Amino acid sequence: MKKIIFTALAFTLVLTNCKPELKGELGVPFDKVKGLSGNWELGAFAQRDENNPIKEIRDLSEFYIDGTSNPTLFNFNSSDMTYTVTPGPGKNFLNSGGTWRFDNAEFPTELILEGSSDTLSLKLGTAPREFDQTLKLEFPRFCVDALGVATPTVTYIYTLNRAQ
Repeated sequence: MKKIIFTALAFTLVLTNCKPELKGELGVPFDKVKGLSGNWELGAFAQRDENNPIKEIRDLSEFYIDGTSNPTLFNFNSSDMTYTVTPGPGKNFLNSGGTWRFDNAEFPTELILEGSSDTLSLKLGTAPREFDQTLKLEFPRFCVDALGVATPTVTYIYTLNRAQ
């Protein structure tokens, strides 16, 4: 029995130590600020019920993209780190403009929008790259009780398409 265990262990060590060496470099990391910079238009809108045990997602795009009016437009300027939102049909849950930043410049997970009256934090689906054509943002909303405990209630899910 000991001989079998020893043989299996030796075989495992041989396999794990025989990996080819990595060659080359990964290259320069993508500039996330340049990746977000530019014009984006709302391509889809959904909401997730955070109180529902199955976290049901309901597509509400028909209220925001009606085919006759321009959808909500977003412009992110990388030179002065400002943004503007030009609302289309449907309710605008975001500020109309202000400044923007990432929570972490190298490995962003959140997009922070600082408007004139409040600061909003949106979760990034992925860090945007200059050649990406879609961007997913999640805007969680909370209900705060008298003790200051925040309970998630709904998350708005924005799917943006890069506009030319």
